[in-house]
Amino acid sequence: MPGQHLPRGEHRVKTIAGELAYFVRGRARQNLKVLVLYCVFLLAVILLNALTFRFLMLHLEGREFTLIASVYWTITVMTTLGFGDITFHTDPGYLFASFVTLSGVVFLLILLPFGMVSLFLAPWIENRLRYRPTKGVAPATRGHVVICGLDPVTRALVSKLKARNIPFVVVTDKYEEALRLEEEDGMRVSYGNPADAEVLLKLQVGGARAVIANLNDTDNTNIILTVRSLCRTPLIALVDEPEHAEFLRLAGADQVIPLKKLLGHYLATRATTQGALAHVLDSIGKLLVAELPVHGTPFSGQSLAAAGIRERTGLAVVGMWERGAFTIPGPETILADRAVIVVVGTREHLEELERLTGEKTEEDLVLILGHGRIGCSAATFLDRRPVPFILVDRAVNPLCSEHVAVIGDATARSVLQGASIGEAKGLIVTTNDDGANIFLTLASRHLNPHIRIVSRANREENVDQLYAAGADFVVSNASVGANILMNILEHKESVFLTEGMQVFRFPVPPSMHGTTLRTSRLRSRTGSTVIALEQPGEKEMTILPSPDDLLVKGMSLIMIGSPEQEAFCRRELH
Repeated sequence: MPGQHLPRGEHRVKTIAGELAYFVRGRARQNLKVLVLYCVFLLAVILLNALTFRFLMLHLEGREFTLIASVYWTITVMTTLGFGDITFHTDPGYLFASFVTLSGVVFLLILLPFGMVSLFLAPWIENRLRYRPTKGVAPATRGHVVICGLDPVTRALVSKLKARNIPFVVVTDKYEEALRLEEEDGMRVSYGNPADAEVLLKLQVGGARAVIANLNDTDNTNIILTVRSLCRTPLIALVDEPEHAEFLRLAGADQVIPLKKLLGHYLATRATTQGALAHVLDSIGKLLVAELPVHGTPFSGQSLAAAGIRERTGLAVVGMWERGAFTIPGPETILADRAVIVVVGTREHLEELERLTGEKTEEDLVLILGHGRIGCSAATFLDRRPVPFILVDRAVNPLCSEHVAVIGDATARSVLQGASIGEAKGLIVTTNDDGANIFLTLASRHLNPHIRIVSRANREENVDQLYAAGADFVVSNASVGANILMNILEHKESVFLTEGMQVFRFPVPPSMHGTTLRTSRLRSRTGSTVIALEQPGEKEMTILPSPDDLLVKGMSLIMIGSPEQEAFCRRELH
C-alpha cells in the first residue's frame, strides 16, 4: 500500500513471485501448453525406448531387467551420460543404443533447450527490455478520470467509461500490476504511488474530471489530502467503515461512498414486499420509481390492460421483473404471480396504489441470512422503516451491537424453519460466500415458494447461478458500485436505480424536432421508455407525458432503460 514499505526479504519474495507470474499469463500461458505437450511426448519416447530395451535384452542376450532399470538406462543414454553399468554385448543392441543416443541429442539436448529459449526466456528478456511503465499522462490531457486502486467495482466502472468514451487512467505502485493491466487488459495505466504529489502532478490531476480513491481508508485519506494540497478536482472515495466517512470528508473528499452500507439498504429495499412506498427505488424531482410484487394483489394473472393500473392510480408501468429477466410489458402482457412490476409516478399515485391493493408495510416480515457489515446495514434500514426482521448467522458480529441474531447454521433446515422461513415474505441472502448464497437461495425457495428472495453476489460470474437457484433479484457488489460512481461522474440526480435499469437524460436530437412521442417511435426504436419531459429553463417537468406531446429542440427526455439502451440512444439517435 502507498506509504508502507515491505521488509527486504518479503519484498524480494514478492519480486521473484511477480517475475514467475509472467510465465503463467498471456502469450506465455499458451507457450506453456506447448511445453507440457512436448514433455508428454518425451515421456512417451522414454517409456517406448525402455520397453524396447527390456525386450531386446531378454531375447538377444537372455538378461532380464525391471522397468525402473530400463527407464534408468534409457535416460542415461539419451542424456549422453552413459555410465556404462548396463550395456549391450550384441550388434543389434549396439545399433539400438546408438539410435537412443541420437534421439536423446535431438529431443533433449537440441529441441528442448531451443524451445525453452525461444518460447520463454527470449520473450521474457524482450519484455523486460521493452516495457517501461508509463508515469503520468500527456500535459494537454483534460477531463480524464484518475482511478487509484483497481478491484471488481472499479473494473466494472472502467467498462462503463470505455462505453462512453470517457478517458481514464489507473494509477498503481505495483510494477507487475501495471504491466498486466497495460498488456493484457489494454488499460491506460500509470506507475507510481497515488499519494505522491509528483505522481499526481504528472497525472495532470488539476485538469481531471475526478479522482477516485479506492484503497483502504487510511491510504484514501493520504491520497485525498495530497490531491487537496494541489487542486480542487472533485474527489470520490469508497470507504470500508461507514464511521470513517466523516474523516474522509474532513480530509477534503467531495463524495464518500459507504458501499457496504448502501448495499445493505438496497438489499433491504428490494426484500420488502408490502406497500409500494416501502420500496421506492429512485426519484427525479417529484417523479418516483418504485416496484410492486404482483403476488397477493388484485392484478395477479390479469393482462396489463385488464388490470387498468394507469387508469385507476395514475401510475405508468414501465417494466416487469421475473426472476432476473427485465421486460417492457405491452397491453396484453400477463402479470404473472411471481413477477414484480416497475411503476413511475408521484407520491400521491403510489398512495393510491396502496389503497387499491390494501397492503401495508407493517404486514411484512423479512429474514436476513448473514450478519456481516451488509447484513447489519440491511437490518438497520428495516428497523427504521419499521419492517419486522429476523437475523440469522453462525456467529455473533462484534461490530454490530444494534441487533441480536439467531445463532445457527442457516444451511440446516431446522434453523431456517426455526427462524420462521415459512411465515417470512422477504429474504435477504448476504454471506461472503457465493456458494453458500446459492445453496441458501435454493433451500429457501423450496421451503417457501412465494418468498421474495434478494441475494448478494460477491462475484459477477455467480449472478446467473443465483437466479437459477430461485432468487428474484441478485445484487452484484461490482455492478452497484460502478453504477453509483458512474452516475456521480455524470452529475445525475439519481445515485442508483437498479441493475439492468437506469434513469438517464437524453436531449431531443435535431431529427426529432417537431415530432410527437408517438411519431418519434422512441420506445420501439430504443426499447427505453420516456417518463418525463424537461423544458429548457423550467424547473417543473412534464411527468408521464402524453403520446401526443410535442418534442422540440433544447428539450430533455427523462428515460428509463438498460445501460445498453442508453448507449444505443447516444450512438444512433442524432
